[in-house]
Amino acid sequence: MPTRKFGRRPPKNAPALKLSRFLTGNVPTHPALADYLDIGGWQMLGNDKYGDCVAVTWGNVRRLMTRLIGKEKYPSLTKVLDFYKTQNPDFPSQDNGMDIQTALEALVHDGGPDGAKAIAFAKVDYKNPDEVKAAIAIFGYVWTGVNVQKANMQQFDAGQPWDYVKGSAKEGGHSIITGGYDSDAKAGDEKFITWAKETSFTDKFWSYQVEEAWVAIWPEHLTDKQFLAGIDLKALAADYKQITGRDLPIPSPSPKPKPAPKPKPAPARGGLTITLTDANLVARINKIAAKEKKTADAWVASRLSKYFD
Repeated sequence: MPTRKFGRRPPKNAPALKLSRFLTGNVPTHPALADYLDIGGWQMLGNDKYGDCVAVTWGNVRRLMTRLIGKEKYPSLTKVLDFYKTQNPDFPSQDNGMDIQTALEALVHDGGPDGAKAIAFAKVDYKNPDEVKAAIAIFGYVWTGVNVQKANMQQFDAGQPWDYVKGSAKEGGHSIITGGYDSDAKAGDEKFITWAKETSFTDKFWSYQVEEAWVAIWPEHLTDKQFLAGIDLKALAADYKQITGRDLPIPSPSPKPKPAPKPKPAPARGGLTITLTDANLVARINKIAAKEKKTADAWVASRLSKYFD
């Protein structure tokens, strides 16, 4: 049985934007079924050896975001561990997990090891199922912090959805990417990735074991129709200014390249075209014209003109 690690520190509960304040309308309409994670190829990224689950979630989120624009770039284990070191500078001797909100603050302030800088982040009301589903539909994921029970580990090994079991011991705090839901599911509702595998939660687990949920806004979102339809950017900017005292750092759109000027039509030649095929003659004309500081055409014209005076 492979080793699996945790590593999410308890929430620090610092002031943060709230997603509900800049959704368009109350909660945007969203499909009854969505799964943005069913793409395969998920990686462990060190979470079998280290408590880097928060950094792994960052890597998984960046994979989804780059897929959004058709250029998937999955951060490597090296980059994931580089991000892990932002809260564990003495890694590997220091392996104390990460706080999700502090990680999100770093992504906005400094950007991630892949060079991508988050624009902002916001809390999702994880106790509001419609807001969670709307967030997944708009953003493609919710960054989720959970407390894992011993029973959940057994359920995971058996390929079953994670369900809350009263009295089961707590194994650890964990960070995962939730990226799908099925409102009609009989067992697992919210779908998520952990330890390189997709599985799901039951509603009961979500109610008891989820402790925090977030979304980060990335540059890729600014060209996504779902995001632009679901998010009020003016309200987001106002809340961001109120909390941070700064303007929302929305990247300016790249200027459209100016069209190349159309070539001017060549002046009319009076219907006569002369083509010189003798390369030696052309070279001699060019040389003489250069000495007289004339173009070859002007020199030829001056020499021919005497025949028509």
